Amino acid sequence: MIRGFRSVAARRLVSTANAPTKFTTLASGVTVATETNPNAPSSTVGVYFAAGSRAETPYNNGVGALTTRTLSQGLDQGVLLLATNTKEANAFVAQTTNANVNAAASALSKLVVNREELIEKADFTRAKAALRADIDALEANPSEMVLEHLDASAFQGYSLGLPTLGTNDSVPDIEKSDSLRFLDKHLVGSNTVIAASGNFDHDALVETLDKEFKLQDGPKPTRAPASFLGSEVRMRDDTIPKAYISIAAQGEGLSSPAYFVAKVGAAVFGSFDQDKATAKFTSPKLASIVQDYHIVDKYTHFSRSYSDTGLWGFNAEISNLGQVDDFVHFALKQWNRLSVSVTDAEIARAKAQVKTELLATLNSPTAVVHDIASKVLLNGYRASISQSLEAIDAILNSDVRAWASAALWDKDIVISGTGSIEALLDYNRARNDMAMMRF
Repeated sequence: MIRGFRSVAARRLVSTANAPTKFTTLASGVTVATETNPNAPSSTVGVYFAAGSRAETPYNNGVGALTTRTLSQGLDQGVLLLATNTKEANAFVAQTTNANVNAAASALSKLVVNREELIEKADFTRAKAALRADIDALEANPSEMVLEHLDASAFQGYSLGLPTLGTNDSVPDIEKSDSLRFLDKHLVGSNTVIAASGNFDHDALVETLDKEFKLQDGPKPTRAPASFLGSEVRMRDDTIPKAYISIAAQGEGLSSPAYFVAKVGAAVFGSFDQDKATAKFTSPKLASIVQDYHIVDKYTHFSRSYSDTGLWGFNAEISNLGQVDDFVHFALKQWNRLSVSVTDAEIARAKAQVKTELLATLNSPTAVVHDIASKVLLNGYRASISQSLEAIDAILNSDVRAWASAALWDKDIVISGTGSIEALLDYNRARNDMAMMRF
């Protein structure tokens, strides 16, 4: 036997050791969802409500992030309070020991019940300065900004395209009254999920929350569907020595039957990073093409899903500025293969990659909590790990081809670029590569 194999085999990923998710609805309409794990070294409890930047306007963009950050600061009874913000949800998250879960629930309950008093006492000027510093840091990262611009261009005219943290134009004008109105509208029972993961008793946690977590019920705010628009946004800056580009087609929402099919399709092309020791052993055909001619430094294919729509594409970093168009051409021609000539071996490798990533991303109590709350809030349902793995295993080559023919072949795209992008040719050039002659 290989030395150390016994100890490796004895360990289990958090994602595969968790018990089935338990659900309880409090009198206020709040859903409590937990997954217990006897091997978890710590526990996490989070109060999530559906809002995010998608519930904002260009004038109060950033109010959700500012509000949750202001309320979730520091330690309380041995509980580390944090804020989590996405485009469609905001959260107060408490990390603690397994024995201190009830104290974490109490800390979150006090935060929610006393939110108005805490907001009034908060140093908003300091909080806004900290948030603007994070916005500046994000804007200084070309790879991150390209993805923000991708959303803004794809869903322009809709709040889904707004930045998660807000902008330097909107954040300074946010007042405490804006935060209170935001919480009153969105932090209601029917729009809130309390998720927890770790080694604790579900019923004891529910009992604590039932006593201390007081929240008014109310109608769940509605949101208009976001329409995808084929378009482009470019911010050329030749002082940046590389080209940062991202191209995407409309993807699948969380509730789409093709959710995992799109994930597998993206994994067929995977990712590549020339600086990694394993770069020469990267499997996808596209990776072989780009490294032979040093066309790109790194790229990552993604399938990002929101509640009702998504984006499917790639993000790339290129220092060989004369071959930006070459990479775009080769990448989109590889996309064409998903409809006509992707092989069974490629699909098998992609499915294994998707399953590995799924398990790896759920390997901590905090990650499990975020997954539970996001899926229940935005999708109304969260499949178990075994159900998800079975769904991935059931995907066939024909499923991927059918999806690609419907979602990618000759479809509009959105292009985002910054840095030295002179060689990123016009939109129609890339759009024409979304199809090819076939017989």
